[in-house]
Amino acid sequence: MQVSLQKIPRIYWAAAVIAVVVLFYVYSALSSRSPHSQRFDIPFSRFVGAEQLRTARSKELIAEIEKLIAQNGLPADVFEGLSTTSLDSNDRAWLQEQHQNNIAIVLHEHFRPYYESASPDTPHIPLRDDLQKLWDASPIGAWDIDELKIANVRPILNRFDEKRYDIRRKLENPKTVFYYIFERGTVRSNPTGRRAASPASVYRGTIVSTTPSKYLADYALLEEYAVALALLDGNIEEAIKALDYIFRIAYLASNLADVGARGDAVLVRLRAYDVLQRIILDSKLERRHLLDIRHMLTELYQHWVPENIAWFGDRAHGLMFYRRIIMYGPVDTLTQEGIDELERRGIRSSFSRHFRTNHEADTVFYLQSMQKILDISQEPLANRMDVLDTIYTNLLQKQDSYDSKGVLLEPVVAGILLKDVYPLMRLFAQDQSALNRSLVAVLHSLGQRNTGGYRNPFTNEPYEIHQDNGMLAVNVDELPRPFRVPVFAD
Repeated sequence: MQVSLQKIPRIYWAAAVIAVVVLFYVYSALSSRSPHSQRFDIPFSRFVGAEQLRTARSKELIAEIEKLIAQNGLPADVFEGLSTTSLDSNDRAWLQEQHQNNIAIVLHEHFRPYYESASPDTPHIPLRDDLQKLWDASPIGAWDIDELKIANVRPILNRFDEKRYDIRRKLENPKTVFYYIFERGTVRSNPTGRRAASPASVYRGTIVSTTPSKYLADYALLEEYAVALALLDGNIEEAIKALDYIFRIAYLASNLADVGARGDAVLVRLRAYDVLQRIILDSKLERRHLLDIRHMLTELYQHWVPENIAWFGDRAHGLMFYRRIIMYGPVDTLTQEGIDELERRGIRSSFSRHFRTNHEADTVFYLQSMQKILDISQEPLANRMDVLDTIYTNLLQKQDSYDSKGVLLEPVVAGILLKDVYPLMRLFAQDQSALNRSLVAVLHSLGQRNTGGYRNPFTNEPYEIHQDNGMLAVNVDELPRPFRVPVFAD
């Protein structure tokens, strides 16, 4: 029996103890403001755990934050709280139920030991060696199943069976969700980086880190082995079922308001389409199997998670990123790549001084750019390029610009945060196109020719179908190889 995909609504989690909004931090050096400066107060209820209300100097920044409030786009609105101590009994009961239904906790319990050593004195992780051997013997690869490799790792694989079945049981529960577990840890450095899968925030000197969605790939690998073993046994139904679990968990992770988690889910799905290709090309595949695959792909298509959810969360992460720089400086906030870039441009030593003066204008540029990104995020990638080009051109024009007092006017932090928007959008478009072309190929194979409504996000054009020697092929230039399906039309 296949696992049915069900659309899970976005949940704005219980009140958070996350003190994170960029405009509400004014350095003491800026405290001597005019008594006529416009005051901007946020209701305290929006900042559970905030020590005091803050003010902003820039009218533009005030206007942008007012828009975020209207959209429920503040970090405290977007992200789950750290504890239940400040919640009433009903909220605590609700949050406890959410934790019980959270598959991220199950992934965390099963895979965390494979990434952490028993103690700081023993950095070697023996369990990690086992998991790495499974990755090295990846069962399907591009096309073929290597029986010898599978035989060599079969004893290790058997030790994962209980974990895999436990995760499957969780996936079969229609109430199951995927969201992050927040933990406390002292902030001394930036171990994960801006685009790590796990969000990070700051509250009273601690960093809020979350369960990494990298565990998605580990679980998906176990199901890839299940597909391979099922195909070796000639059991196409079981292979399709194992593949469906991969799509199911990736779907759950895609609902999270985080581009890192969505990126991890995309990488899992792109591998899953290679697995699907191997199933479809199996000599034992019959028309009834392709009907099951059509049903699975149709559900994926109908319950596609809008991309703007990820960018909505990314904007909130960006605000937290500004907050971290203000509290801890660039060295303890930026990735090594970001620090190296400041060094290359010769502005590392002066960055903090310039940022103290320019951080509100920097934030305004970021928030205005992110609103444009949100506005276009439902469009095909082909229709987004003019807006993206404008954003990046504006960044380039502001580079190395200074005022009469020698203060750098360039929105350096906005440039860091916006740098990988296009690469991520391109990755997300590959994900969507991989699904669309697979579904188009399967529909044509079964005799349905009216597929013009399925568009390639890279071109906003229908897919072209080619037929040769009893096989149909759909090619997308941005994907590594054509998707091929035998003809099963009556």
